This record gives sequence, structure tokens and C-alpha cells, in this order.
Amino acid sequence: MLKRVSIQNFKSLKDVTLDLQKVNLLIGPNNSGKTNFLKALELTALHTSDIIKAKSAVAFRKDEKAEVVIKLIFPNNGRTFIGEQIINDVIEINFQAEHDPFIHYYQIAGNQRNNDPFKDFQTLKLPLVGEPKIYKPDPNKLTQPGPVGEEVESVNADASNLVNFLDLMLGKYRRTTLNRIEHDLEKCIPEFNEINLANVTATDELKKLHGEGKAFKSLGLTNNKQGITYWADELSEGTLYFLALLCIINQPNPPKLLLLEEPEKGIHPRRLFEVIQFIFSLVEDKDVQVIMTTHSPIVVDMFKDMTESVFIFDKDEEGATHVKNLQRDIIEPETARSKELGIEPPHYTDSLGDAWTIGFLGGVPK
Repeated sequence: MLKRVSIQNFKSLKDVTLDLQKVNLLIGPNNSGKTNFLKALELTALHTSDIIKAKSAVAFRKDEKAEVVIKLIFPNNGRTFIGEQIINDVIEINFQAEHDPFIHYYQIAGNQRNNDPFKDFQTLKLPLVGEPKIYKPDPNKLTQPGPVGEEVESVNADASNLVNFLDLMLGKYRRTTLNRIEHDLEKCIPEFNEINLANVTATDELKKLHGEGKAFKSLGLTNNKQGITYWADELSEGTLYFLALLCIINQPNPPKLLLLEEPEKGIHPRRLFEVIQFIFSLVEDKDVQVIMTTHSPIVVDMFKDMTESVFIFDKDEEGATHVKNLQRDIIEPETARSKELGIEPPHYTDSLGDAWTIGFLGGVPK
């Protein structure tokens, strides 16, 4: 599990540090730096050559002299130094816009640091963070038939390969992955209890978009009681988005670090509870760490019993992002201050979403 992320001079993140939990929620107004934080983590999945290509655009205020640092800290499976000091693994990406990135692995215990440059960074990082990508499903890419036949067991960041993914699951994981997706789908949308795919003739438009020589299928959801299948172009965007989320969550090998933008998009408020519960279940069942953003007070309300997992993003006049932890930086100080004054402390968790929306917690548009 990723324990701490420290970032300097990456886009709007001039100097931020987050102590992460198993599931984490980033809130704040548009353009406050939430997506920049996810992009910094996504950058760690790139090969060194790709980082070199990207470096000129990532420096804070595009300052070529700024030293950009992304530091990831992981607990090291309980191994200790003498004196029972816990060792942590550290992966650090350090670069200036005019230089090649310096990628370094070392260990820390207390104030001690054991420098040990790791030449093959790809070999090291994959067991620790996998290859994180920011999931933001686009329902518009699901309404048309999709190409099939590729042995890809993961869902694209925008879910554009959902037809191929489901076709592969249908043939390879019928009794496991696909059954779980269908079960979860029916639980939340009882109208549908089966996923179906149908062969379609490749049109000139599909060939132009995806290339020659490919087979195509259409995605449909079936109501067995009525004996009716509704194809993707007949389904609502919300239904398609929800299906994409279920596929991401139920991938055979989900990423160790799941980055998810606004899971509430297109989902009816009464269904959001099920969506977030599925995400919580993923954390427990598959030992996956989740970092997600939201603009929904309903989602925020679901974190009322885990306020240490909520991070509030804001920007100052310089354009630099500042991040507060809801429990450590807001609730605990205000509770202590109220105690000193002999007054009742604010009960933000009674209606956490409303407290954020009104502006009591910060992280709202100016």
C-alpha cells in the first residue's frame, strides 16, 4: 500500500504531502489540483523515455529551473532495523525541465537513509504500484459496436475497449468475472440480469475508425423476464457508465492503485451508495488501494466515519495547491479549540456533504 506521497513543483502542486489510507477521497473546486495529483501518480507508470517527453509541461508555472520531485513511500512488509525502527521503501522521481529525470530507490528508517540506486526502475515499481491509470469512463464510446479479439484483460482508462473486455470475459471467465459483473448489475439495476454481445457487420465507418480485418460486436443488456435485450445505443449514459465502473472494479487483475475520477458521473443519487460500496468491497476483497475525486456531497457523506481519508484541495493566489486532511487539519484542531473555549465543537460528520457544500470545510469555489 502507498503510505505517503510527497510532491514538489508538479503542475499546481508546489509542495504537498498526503498520508494515504486504503481508500481516499479528494474534494475541492474545479481546477484546484485534484486531477494533477492523480496525474503525478500516473506519471510513475511511464517508462523513463516517456517521462523525458512529458517533463517540459509539468513544472510549476512552467518554470524550467524548478526541481520537480515525486516521492512515493511504502511500508516495507514489517522488516525492521535494530531498535525496531520500521523500514519504508521510497521511490523518487526527480527532474528539472532541461535535464533527464533522476529515478531513485532507497530505504528510510527513522532519520536513517540507506541509498541504493536501482537501475531497472520498471522492475522495481511494478510490484509496488503496478501501472496506475486514471479511470474516467466515457459512455459516448460505448454506444457503438467495438472491435473484439484482443487478449487484453484490463479496461482502458476511458472504457473504450469494454466490448472487447466483456467478450474476453464471456469466453474465458464466464463463471467468475462476468458472473460477478452480472450479479452486481442486477443488484443495482434490477431491470437487467444478463450481458449479451452480438456479431455485427463492419461498416466503412468502423473500419476507418478501428482498421481493416477486425471483427465487431455490439453490447446489450437483457431483461430475461421480459425476453428483451436493449442494445448500447438504446441505453442511458448512466447505465453504460455504471456498467463500465462494474467492469473496472471486477477486472481479473485490478491495478494495485486504482485512480478514479468522479464515480458519481451519470449515476442516479440513489445508486451512488451501491457504487461506493462496491469500491469499498474491492479494497477489502482484492487488497487494492483507491484514490478518487468527487464533486458529489452524497459521496462525501459516505466518508463521515472515515474522515482521515478525506483530503480537501484549494488554491492560493499564486496558483499553488494546498491540501488539508479533514480529520487532522480541520476536525481535530477545531475540537481542541472548542474544548479550550468551553463550547460544543462543530459536528461536521452529522451532515458532512452539506458542511462541505456550504463552505465550512473549505475546498469550494471562491
